[in-house]
Amino acid sequence: MKKRIYGITLLFLLCFLFLGCGGEIKISIFTRDLQDVLASRNEVIYTNVNIIVESLQDENDISFLRNCLNGFSNEHIIEYNYSTSLSFDIKVPIIRDGTNLDFSKDLLIIEGKNNNDNLDFYVKYNRDLLSRIDRYFYNTHYQNIELSKFKIRMEINNDERKSLNLITYSAYVNGKAYPFEHNEELKERDRITVEISEIFGKYISNMNEYEKKYPIFSIK
Repeated sequence: MKKRIYGITLLFLLCFLFLGCGGEIKISIFTRDLQDVLASRNEVIYTNVNIIVESLQDENDISFLRNCLNGFSNEHIIEYNYSTSLSFDIKVPIIRDGTNLDFSKDLLIIEGKNNNDNLDFYVKYNRDLLSRIDRYFYNTHYQNIELSKFKIRMEINNDERKSLNLITYSAYVNGKAYPFEHNEELKERDRITVEISEIFGKYISNMNEYEKKYPIFSIK
């Protein structure tokens, strides 16, 4: 009986070690910033992002991430998905497509593009930086960073003095699922939450495998 319990415990620990890290990414976005970035070729505006990574709490991990990530701050331990996890804030750039700057410490990049009457926005990962972080976690914890296991939530605030149309393509808008294209009116000072669907989350995590880029949301 003891051997059986020991075997089950060992199996559980092995599963824990070799499962990839997941978590949540929460991005704060203001519509005026989006408009300003697309109005100028070299304009870069940094926005706040909160990240939760499951099963992290070690001081060495925190020190490593602080050295890697732009604007790393407000780190603290929380309970997430019944697991002790690390929550921290970083800065993420919003840029116009074609902007060439040093993004070596930026984990995510929000890129905007004019598309006729729409302003299209894309979210992409910094693959080189992610590879560096992934190697560190594998070497120290025998875990990989599983991007597809991270939920991506955006809090979009309309701080323009007019109403705008927000277009999502596969998302949960204020908790309601819209699997296809969806238009949502954003009145002045409106704030909504957009969570990227599972299929779009997998697309973002493997974007380099696709020839065509798909916007996550648009403003009209």
